[in-house]
Amino acid sequence: MTTSQVTRPPAGDPPAVVALTVRQLETIRAPRRGLRRGKAGPRRLGARAVTALALLAALCAVAVAGAIGVRSDTAGLRDAVTQRAAVAGQLRFALADLDAQRADTLAPGRSATDAQVEVGNQLIALITAQQRRAEISDLLRQLAADRSQSVRVRDLLDGLGRYDDLSGRAAYVDEQQPDRTAGHPPPRAVAMNVQAGQIMHDQLLPEATELSAGYEAKAAQLESAAHSAALCWALVIGVVGLLTLGFLLWWQWELATDYRRLFNLALVAATAAALLVTLVGTLALTSSADAVTAAGREGLRPWSRLAEARATAAQAAASESRWFVHDAAYGVADQRQFDGLVKQLDGLLSPDGYATAAERAAYEDVLTRYRHFLADDKRLRSLKSRGRTDEAAVVLTNVGRGDVAFDFWDFATTLDVLAGRQLDDFDTHARAAHDDLAAWPQIPAGALGAAGLLVLLAVRARFAEYR
Repeated sequence: MTTSQVTRPPAGDPPAVVALTVRQLETIRAPRRGLRRGKAGPRRLGARAVTALALLAALCAVAVAGAIGVRSDTAGLRDAVTQRAAVAGQLRFALADLDAQRADTLAPGRSATDAQVEVGNQLIALITAQQRRAEISDLLRQLAADRSQSVRVRDLLDGLGRYDDLSGRAAYVDEQQPDRTAGHPPPRAVAMNVQAGQIMHDQLLPEATELSAGYEAKAAQLESAAHSAALCWALVIGVVGLLTLGFLLWWQWELATDYRRLFNLALVAATAAALLVTLVGTLALTSSADAVTAAGREGLRPWSRLAEARATAAQAAASESRWFVHDAAYGVADQRQFDGLVKQLDGLLSPDGYATAAERAAYEDVLTRYRHFLADDKRLRSLKSRGRTDEAAVVLTNVGRGDVAFDFWDFATTLDVLAGRQLDDFDTHARAAHDDLAAWPQIPAGALGAAGLLVLLAVRARFAEYR
């Protein structure tokens, strides 16, 4: 037996197999896209945060700028109508009515059948003329604040001075003959009254009409500009808001995928703030645009039409009064002018296309009083054509139902009330367009400023994981 013996297994037996269990090492999955490898993760996270802050800042900027711009436009529209166009419209009426009252002062006098009887009412015409003259001075003072119209206002003042001089001299000459008969003022007084009327119709009223038309045209332009601006800013806010919301939602999904978390609550809150500003801003600006449209449709245009009618009616009354005291040659021109003005009034006072169902009754009331005035005019002309001048002077200047002075005052006052209601409708809608954005500059600034802080808070915890 050798020193080393090998024990062999018995023949025919299979070799023993030793079972070894190999344990596979567990692999640890890193977050996707290698966010935890090197510096790529923090840089990308920072870039996302900067992009979110930039979009929120852009949304805040357009929201604030849009609100300020539209509020400025609507405020300018209100001022253009209530502080300028309305004043110019009132000036036109006051000038024309002053002319009518100055002519009316020449109509009364002594009765042709009894020299002891005074026919007509001169006192009412004198008082009304004095009131109109003071009103004109105040209206011109208000319009003088607009430096762009200073030349035109100065021309009006100059023309008004010449008108006052001629009409005052006509009144003085008339006063020198206190015993003259009604409807027959001194020829010299009539001549100076004619010259004053020419200044009124050739210079003062055209200047006032151009001034009023210019302000109304400017108001229409401002209305269109305010409406377009509101819709434009609403579109811009909507587009920027959608971009911001899209990025924040996509970033929320990316963070949930990369960091195995379902939600980032701070980012959810920032997204909600952006959604609030986008929705509320778009709706508020759209509502403001609708209010501006309503202000023009339901207020500005009907008021402009009625203001034109009021000035035209006063011019018609002035033509009627001058016809009464002028001789036949001038009377024909006065009659022709009156007929033309009445034709204009028939169209201006028609409620078709302007009056709502609720306003139609008010328009019909104005038309009824207008027909009373026309009926008085027919009666006046009929009496004078038959030589009944005393009765005609009473119809022209007395203040009772069936008299021109009273029924014109009644018609003009009712028309002024209706025009005032339309102007109030304009102001209500224009104020609503302005007030729809009353707290709007503060809302986006506060909400989106908080959203920016929330974005920083959202990435703070993620950056902490890289330390």
